[in-house]
Amino acid sequence: VPTGARTIYVAGQVGVRPDGTVPEDMEEQTAQAFQNIQSVLREKGMDLEDLVETRTYMISKDDLPGYRAGRARVFGTGEGGPRPAVALVFVAGLAQPDWKIEICAIAAKE
Repeated sequence: VPTGARTIYVAGQVGVRPDGTVPEDMEEQTAQAFQNIQSVLREKGMDLEDLVETRTYMISKDDLPGYRAGRARVFGTGEGGPRPAVALVFVAGLAQPDWKIEICAIAAKE
């Protein structure tokens, strides 16, 4: 992160759609959580390419393929521009039983 860059810390975003519904599968919840992060960043003049770190909380290792697919929908499959550093943590549960994922993020922009 460059000295003097503006930073935004986005608290845990989950895969809940704007209408309050929750997708059933992990790929959709992951993609929606990143869309929610993107909405917060855009309100502040940033976007997903400004992310420098994400911290992801998941409740099941069985959902890793869905997480990876949802993340690939947002960031691509590996070739291309820089992507944020990632920490992935498995937890016993989240605040609501139908939530499969929660993502915190840090973005920075000069």
